[in-house]
Amino acid sequence: MEYTPRYPQPFTLAEAVNLDVSVISEEIARLQNSLVHLRSTQEELKEANEESPDVEFETAMKENEDVIGSQEERISLLRMALAEKGYLGDS
Repeated sequence: MEYTPRYPQPFTLAEAVNLDVSVISEEIARLQNSLVHLRSTQEELKEANEESPDVEFETAMKENEDVIGSQEERISLLRMALAEKGYLGDS
């Protein structure tokens, strides 16, 4: 299976397939937790920016959007690796 990521990733799909299922599952859980915090921060930044518009808030929100996109993509990549390994359960 070939996959071209939109965002730079620390590993390829082929490299992810070589990881142990437990490592992949733990990384998915870590990324999901990170996304919860990033989305919460995004809401706080959005509210703060609405109350008092600031270029710093806007810059931080854009950076967070990129990180969120990258982490969501990495989760997809890791799930593809699990599927390629024949693991079809929820992660």
